[in-house]
Amino acid sequence: MAYRLRLDESVADGLRRLARKELKSAADTLRQGRTPDDDAIHEARKSMKKVRAIVHLVDADGGRGLRRVARRLRAINRTLSKARDADAMLEVLATLKKKQPHLFTAPTFARVRRHLLARKRTLMKNAQHDGAWQDIVDDLRRLRRSAGHWTPEHRRFGALGAGLAITYKRGRKAMHRAIERGQANDFHEWRKQVKTLWYELRLIQDCSPGIRHDIAALDRAERWLGEDHNVVILCAELAKEVAPGRAKIDLDRLQLAADRYQLALRAKAIASLLSVYLHDPGAYLRGIKAAWTSARR
Repeated sequence: MAYRLRLDESVADGLRRLARKELKSAADTLRQGRTPDDDAIHEARKSMKKVRAIVHLVDADGGRGLRRVARRLRAINRTLSKARDADAMLEVLATLKKKQPHLFTAPTFARVRRHLLARKRTLMKNAQHDGAWQDIVDDLRRLRRSAGHWTPEHRRFGALGAGLAITYKRGRKAMHRAIERGQANDFHEWRKQVKTLWYELRLIQDCSPGIRHDIAALDRAERWLGEDHNVVILCAELAKEVAPGRAKIDLDRLQLAADRYQLALRAKAIASLLSVYLHDPGAYLRGIKAAWTSARR
């Protein structure tokens, strides 16, 4: 079932339906085995991001039934993100090696990969030992029960408008800050707003080709910014290494290659989203509302 509101249902019913569906999907995925594999964690994270976008819309509209929901979602996200980051670092390392096969020696590559694999195994083992996965499943069940009571203050587009406006304004501001300052944290914050807007617009993607165009642009940029963040956490992890001799030279070269890769990723993301964030926030929201009203007719 697609992640979108149906044209024949109320917005409140649709948001509750989708939230309960994604929470069930995440719980079912993580319940398949004692320790979830990489795919299960990835799918659960996607479901949780959809739920967080829905919660943001309801909360921005002054909705009811969200007591302690944000705190539970943050706790779940912390555990899932740590596991996903461990896998992402391995993927980025392989990408950089593929792009520049002679970047560093085979022994250095093997050593770095062993280090990342050991880190990942330790993280997963600790999570299992602490009962983190079962705690997450229990929290997901509780959240699913509470989702039946999440109620926006307004009806129709009014239930979505405040959240969409906030997300768009934050994303626009974050983009300008990232361009001006060029800091990793700024691009990461921008990425989070891009992701949220992507999920929120997907709820109403059937309303117009213009909305679907923005969704596609946001999707491309989010993937590039996500890869940028993965490079950041890889370099931060490798910076902890005290590498001797040749390995130190190789790691310095890896950092330079990572810097070049990041510049290319950020440039593509900016180019993709300049047209999306070109508008005045008020004008952008009016355009979305007009498309919604036309589709609902």
